[in-house]
Amino acid sequence: MRALFALALLSLLPVACAGPPPPANDARPAATAEQPALPMGERRIAASDGTELYVKVAGQGPVCIFVHGGPGQGSLSFEKMGGQALESFLTLVYLDQRGSGKSANAKDYHLDRVVQDIEEVRQALGVDKPCLIAHSFGGILAVAYAQRHPQHVSRLVMANTSLDFMGDAQRRMQIHFISELLKDDALDVGDDAAGDALAAAHEKARKALQASGNGYRFLSEDKAAVARMSEIDDSYPRTIDYGMAVITGPATLPEYYRDYAPSTATVRVPVLVISGRRDHAVGPAHFRTFRFPDQRVVELDTGHLPYYENTRAFAAAIRDFVAPAP
Repeated sequence: MRALFALALLSLLPVACAGPPPPANDARPAATAEQPALPMGERRIAASDGTELYVKVAGQGPVCIFVHGGPGQGSLSFEKMGGQALESFLTLVYLDQRGSGKSANAKDYHLDRVVQDIEEVRQALGVDKPCLIAHSFGGILAVAYAQRHPQHVSRLVMANTSLDFMGDAQRRMQIHFISELLKDDALDVGDDAAGDALAAAHEKARKALQASGNGYRFLSEDKAAVARMSEIDDSYPRTIDYGMAVITGPATLPEYYRDYAPSTATVRVPVLVISGRRDHAVGPAHFRTFRFPDQRVVELDTGHLPYYENTRAFAAAIRDFVAPAP
């Protein structure tokens, strides 16, 4: 099943950390007059439909909710492989989406319901305007939240996020990458390939990549790092029900398969876009389709997981954007 997520184009499967986290020599107060300090530690918050959501709060400084990808990955990998480097200057809210990680499975996985979960967690924690840090598939959720609740978002961080889940451009990018990597021109397609023919070509190329032992290359060039991720994911009884529902149900959950990049023009909060130049899950140029009016872009020499492949640069970019030194 883990291979399904990785090769379904947009998994949040963290990779190896190159370099130590940035020094915590500019630690900031854990609370302000506007935002009292949040209780630290793990808790479960019941959504309005009764679904229990796992939440962990850690760190100090401005409050940011982490919106994980997958779909259905959970937050533990990010926490252990990069998130903790942010805790010296941010209060991180690690939220496992319904049917993901340590949260309970649910009957309703529609986008509006999952976005409502984020809002209900915000309300339960008593945070007025958190920032959202989204990765991969989580970008769709973060943008949807910012559009529905603009008064309750301070900033967005979009880290290697996709806003066109399993779109044609992404499939063509991956086919080109596989063809070049395996030196097999017969796998390649033209830039105008689309529809069923593109889907069949992508499936053929994906199988060839997997058979070659290079399936991990969508996410990172470091195979041992993906093994480390697997070790963390296997360390607890993680649910993947949300991911299964989205990946196997485009007919029943069609809202996840739309292109949301054009609609980013309506998101008025400041946005930091972090993109890996060697990202072959979302693609190194996907961010160019974004239309956020107030957007800052940081490109890093990483793959799909900049928070783990270059923790120092990833954390520094977010620190400068969300919690700059006074």
